[in-house]
Amino acid sequence: MVDGVRLVVEGDTITSTRVRALLDEGDVAAAAELLGRPHRVSGEIVHGAARGRELLGFPTANADLHPDTAVPGDGVYAGWLSRLEPVEGHEARWPAAISVGTNPTFDGAERTVEAYALDRDDLELYGLRMAVDFTARIRGQERFEDIDALIVAMRRDVDRCREVLGVA
Repeated sequence: MVDGVRLVVEGDTITSTRVRALLDEGDVAAAAELLGRPHRVSGEIVHGAARGRELLGFPTANADLHPDTAVPGDGVYAGWLSRLEPVEGHEARWPAAISVGTNPTFDGAERTVEAYALDRDDLELYGLRMAVDFTARIRGQERFEDIDALIVAMRRDVDRCREVLGVA
């Protein structure tokens, strides 16, 4: 029998259980330290309710993830949206504001991962395999009184994502 590689950082053993616990708490920054890279989920981009594009002004890429995917706790995150199969001559990576949760303002029940490529409303990503890399948690999930309050919060979230990611 071959022993596995034991990973130790600053005297602490790194385990998948520990990484998953950090992700459940939404601490993607600490998980990234242990992983040596940002936590990534990937899947095909599918149609959602289209509220982001049609109602809110923030079109999102909705990722269809495998049920066993380790998804961070509900909230809003800064990160990156990337094509897994880049096309020569086309952009393949965008800074993103990422929402994880049930969309409680709309009484949602299904947990989703949606990424808004900052300042982009021209991307056609349906059917493409994409990756979402989580860099930092911006805030927890909230239910807003109305759509206007949600839009104000989303604008604030996007500004904070720009700041965290160091993009203009």
